[in-house]
Amino acid sequence: MKNLLLGFIIFVLTINLNTFAQDFNDKPVATVGNNTITSSEMLLRYEMTPFFKKQMKYLTESLKLEFLYSLIAEKLWALQAQEMNYDTTDVMKFVNKQLKKMFVRDALYHREIANKITITNADLKTGYDRYNSNLKVNFLFAESKNEIDNLYKMLKKGIPFDSVLSVRPEALEQEEPEEIVFGQMDESIEDSLYKLKMGEFTSPIYSPEGWYIFLLKDKIVGMIGGTEDETVKAVMNTIKARRELRYFREYYQKFFKDKKVTANAQLLRSLSEKLSRIFSEKKTINKIKDKDPVYLDVADVLQIEKEFGNDSLKMAVIEFEDAPILLKEFIEILTFDSFNTNKVGLKQVASALNSKVKTEIERELYAREGIKQGLDKLPEVQKDIKMWTENYLAQLLQSKFLDSANVSDQDVINYYQSTNKNDLSSPEINIVQVITDSAQLAHNILLDLKNGEDIKKLAYLYSKHANAKSDSGETGFFPIASNIEIGKIASTMKVDSVYGPLKVSEGYLIFKLIGKRDSSSFQEQLTPDLMNKIRGELAYIKQQKAITDYTAELARKFGINIDEQVLKALEVTNINAFGFRYLGFGGKVTAAPLMMPNVKWVDELDKGVIIAP
Repeated sequence: MKNLLLGFIIFVLTINLNTFAQDFNDKPVATVGNNTITSSEMLLRYEMTPFFKKQMKYLTESLKLEFLYSLIAEKLWALQAQEMNYDTTDVMKFVNKQLKKMFVRDALYHREIANKITITNADLKTGYDRYNSNLKVNFLFAESKNEIDNLYKMLKKGIPFDSVLSVRPEALEQEEPEEIVFGQMDESIEDSLYKLKMGEFTSPIYSPEGWYIFLLKDKIVGMIGGTEDETVKAVMNTIKARRELRYFREYYQKFFKDKKVTANAQLLRSLSEKLSRIFSEKKTINKIKDKDPVYLDVADVLQIEKEFGNDSLKMAVIEFEDAPILLKEFIEILTFDSFNTNKVGLKQVASALNSKVKTEIERELYAREGIKQGLDKLPEVQKDIKMWTENYLAQLLQSKFLDSANVSDQDVINYYQSTNKNDLSSPEINIVQVITDSAQLAHNILLDLKNGEDIKKLAYLYSKHANAKSDSGETGFFPIASNIEIGKIASTMKVDSVYGPLKVSEGYLIFKLIGKRDSSSFQEQLTPDLMNKIRGELAYIKQQKAITDYTAELARKFGINIDEQVLKALEVTNINAFGFRYLGFGGKVTAAPLMMPNVKWVDELDKGVIIAP
């Protein structure tokens, strides 16, 4: 098995926001201007953000403080962005609208479904008995009702089950009886099976693929391992999941019973044609394999909008009676939701798009119902919207600092000499890197790596760097000191290990260390490729310096205060976790907004530096 150092053991989790709840009464950890960082937000953000050395317990208190500094910096930038009216821009209006819909849908799901689930002691006893018992069954299968009824009549007349099964094609699948465990099958089928006595068979049972008759051959009791707590938890989770699914189906049928929404077929057909053409071109140019998805990106959106023109973009594509969704907004929703498909033919793209239209209609109706019920005013919904909006605002303002800086050849040479000092003992590293704008894509790449995929192939397919098409993300050997952020991490890694995701200015970085060696001579080291790389790194350093100085200025402007007692009392784990929060009625976001580390501004507070964006 390959040795993967995924952010020093990064676990991918399905997030329950109550997992890290503590009794703080949501005390403020820090105040930033007129804004507050609560203990619950600090805890969620800390636990769900992977970062270097988090697993080292003796560093926990200092890491908590450094993380809080970065979180304070985010709030400072968000306040400044609001003061500069960034929250009134079209992009932020769209983002805020989508965030509101997401969290309102989630609140509606909890009110109408999740919060209505009750589990009695009798439920637990039944579940425990079944969990502690495995059934061995044989079955007869038929696609038609008439055929299964004839088989059932034969059994009722006394013909042995084994005799009937022996001449059936499904007998080939049952050299040994099938094993059934609690939670494996539909609840109604399971109810029928667990009521059987040894040698009894069920009446015909319908399933989507056809009809079944089951015979109980054996029942094994008391063979399940695990502790009592693990058993109770497993039983509770199974019962809860089943109730949740049942309540959802009931609510879905009732909610959509009398609702009718139409879509503009002509606009969707035209959009499908454009998407199919663009995706086909991207798949050919980037040599993307059939099983790999092709994603809609910002450049695609700009091209599509240009082809449609302003008049078409203002047309309704989903025709609600009140406030229809216009084509321009729908295309932006596709990008926001990372629309993709691994089949790029017109028929397949149209099918994927139609499915997305159906999903969007349902989500829109859920959101409108939630808003009608006033769920957008709930404190927890407002809290989620605020947290995510501030993260987007901070990123939007910081993007002004991410334009390329002018760096001369002499700047590169001077910087290289000052950082390396021609120390031939300084090691060099060679890495393969993948940089993407999407946290979801970064998550998928990590899973692919864990499953044995070649990182060079993934870099070729998904890295946003243009040169990834020619070098498959491989940088070539470069001195550790020439890239401080990556070098510091890579110096602790073993060859063939992987680190990520690392939030950098360009997005989300995942890299694999493929080589490490002692440095070569100065002349050999400073190749044209390395010159260009250092030029980019030096521009990045200048940008980070500007961000650091401006953050310090914002701290002076708005004022900050940290409650050290609340921070110290905040109990955290030492697990590097990166996960997603699955929202009610579909959709997901990262468990918490990710942010770039930004702590050096604290050292600049007394230097009086002012750099305006």
